[in-house]
Amino acid sequence: MSNVSPEEAARRVLDSLWKGRPFPVDPVWIAGQFGIKVLETDLPEEVSGAIIKQKDEDPVIALSKSDSNNRKRFSCAHELGHYAFRMDAGQNEYEWVDLRGKTAGMGTKPEEIFANKFAASLLMPEEEVKRLSKEKTPPFLMAQYFGVSDDAMNIRLENLKIAA
Repeated sequence: MSNVSPEEAARRVLDSLWKGRPFPVDPVWIAGQFGIKVLETDLPEEVSGAIIKQKDEDPVIALSKSDSNNRKRFSCAHELGHYAFRMDAGQNEYEWVDLRGKTAGMGTKPEEIFANKFAASLLMPEEEVKRLSKEKTPPFLMAQYFGVSDDAMNIRLENLKIAA
């Protein structure tokens, strides 16, 4: 189990790697900074992304090439959440595979919950969401600004208890 919250893990990544770059945050670029290769490929219909870690090799994130750009961005950030979860738990030297399928968004498995919260916090940082909300920016414009779907933006606003 991770010793750090997903929000804190995402903030650390943003503070150390993104350093005030403009939005939207680029999770593929961030993955590259960790030595993680990201590729787009054919995946089963119910799978949006996967992270594959083979022993003694850097992980690889696979994204479904048939998904929208917004979904690919969230899937990549979600898979980075799995990476952060496992690195914090000291699981770097083992082999593992995580798939972002239908159950990822259901909120039943602790690691999936962590990965989803990490992705939301990485792509839509709380401070920036609150700033835009104070400026009365409509949610659909926030979604464009952060490079996420309207649904992802509305869920983030709901989770942060910010009225849309």
